[in-house]
Amino acid sequence: MWLLIVLSERPMYGYEVIRELEKRFSGYWKPKTGTIYPAIQKLEQNGLVTSHVDFPDELPDRKHYALTDKGHEELSKSMTYWTKMSEVLENYREVHESITRYKAQTDGKELSKTLTGLGSGFKDGRIDLSKFFLLEKNTIIEPTEPLKFKFLYAKENQKLEIHMEIEWLPKVSIPAVETESPDLKTQLSPLHAQRTDST
Repeated sequence: MWLLIVLSERPMYGYEVIRELEKRFSGYWKPKTGTIYPAIQKLEQNGLVTSHVDFPDELPDRKHYALTDKGHEELSKSMTYWTKMSEVLENYREVHESITRYKAQTDGKELSKTLTGLGSGFKDGRIDLSKFFLLEKNTIIEPTEPLKFKFLYAKENQKLEIHMEIEWLPKVSIPAVETESPDLKTQLSPLHAQRTDST
């Protein structure tokens, strides 16, 4: 998408595209000719980019690239998609407040013990995370029913992943009823007596 963004501003030749991308990423990413030129060629094959060769006097020939109408449409669709994705990620970040995180290398045997222990904790209504994970701060989980369970088996970047999500509503605590202190009662007694006498 970055190639489409750069070429949407003005037609450029290959080396100019590379320099512009370096500038956009402030030097943190330095695109290589072996990466950029095949990518531009693929965009051209898909009708998103067009090219023409200039023959300047006493200078090497240069191929300039520019977006086609189809390329502008594709960029508009991509920008709309990424804008929506950014909003979703931002909302997710705001809504999900991390309480405890854990990540470690393990094996099937240890994972089985952990999942079995967590399952028992959900059955009993109380999970002590210190029994399963090495955490800086211990966390006790007290899930309530009903539980909402989500399961996803997916592939990403040549890796297979399983994502599980379990949701429930926290326990509703009943606010304590405030009682008057003895001093407050003493201060109010005369007033209460006056109202009683007046009636």
